[in-house]
Amino acid sequence: MVKIDLHIHSNHSDGEFSPKELVGIVSKKGITAMAITDHDKATANKEAEKYAKEKGIEYIHGIEITATPPEGVKELHIVGLFINSENKEINNISDRHKEYAINTAKKIIENLNKLNYEISFEELLEETNGEHFGRPFIAKILMKKYPEKFSERSQVFDELLGKQGKAFVMPKGTELKEAIKIIHAAEGIAFVAHPWFLGKNMIKILEEFVSFGGDGIELDYSPKNSISENTKNILENFVKKNNLIISGGTDFHKLEEGKKEIGDRGISEKEFLKLKEYHQENAKI
Repeated sequence: MVKIDLHIHSNHSDGEFSPKELVGIVSKKGITAMAITDHDKATANKEAEKYAKEKGIEYIHGIEITATPPEGVKELHIVGLFINSENKEINNISDRHKEYAINTAKKIIENLNKLNYEISFEELLEETNGEHFGRPFIAKILMKKYPEKFSERSQVFDELLGKQGKAFVMPKGTELKEAIKIIHAAEGIAFVAHPWFLGKNMIKILEEFVSFGGDGIELDYSPKNSISENTKNILENFVKKNNLIISGGTDFHKLEEGKKEIGDRGISEKEFLKLKEYHQENAKI
């Protein structure tokens, strides 16, 4: 069953396709609603909404804010849905996180140089026209320069750039409480993305998220390794106990053989209706 996908990335951050191309994919699959949730920027939403309207697709403005991860956690992302993309604080997030991303990229490149990989920050600027500084673009350069070693992006991440990689650098982000506050100020609702990435600290962090006024969590998502039934049950019980709303999606970036495609993960029409009703009742408009 094709699902409503509310976690998609465009080439405005680290995705492969433009907003128009993503809308085309969604349309061909017969999906009735979608959201682009680019990393720390909302610039794709206006263009995507225009093309979605032409295709009769309900478009939800989104963003995925990089939050400062607590000790022992390497990644904490907060998805904002139904946001006002023109909101001043949303735009400030984009400017601030660009600076964070540049500093992180420079540190990663330093680590790669120490591991005898020949790559420079100038090459990254040239590769992306100075627009993007994320790990996928560093990986792309490494694949070009070392084709005998890396034929797939996943190989670069497994060995060098992923959370267990030799050149990994903890990304700097916005504090969790502030990320939720910014999303609410932009008329949106806040979700913890892929909560099982939080590992043994998952429940503790989710409880903190709820205490700060967070709205929900992603339950149906496409991780590299499938979520265990036990973890899924724990999350479902946490949602019920705390009266949270659910979201989900594929976290789609690019077409890769054997990987999930847009609509393979997400929420049902019924769940989407609940999400919209919740937003109408609770959005800080």
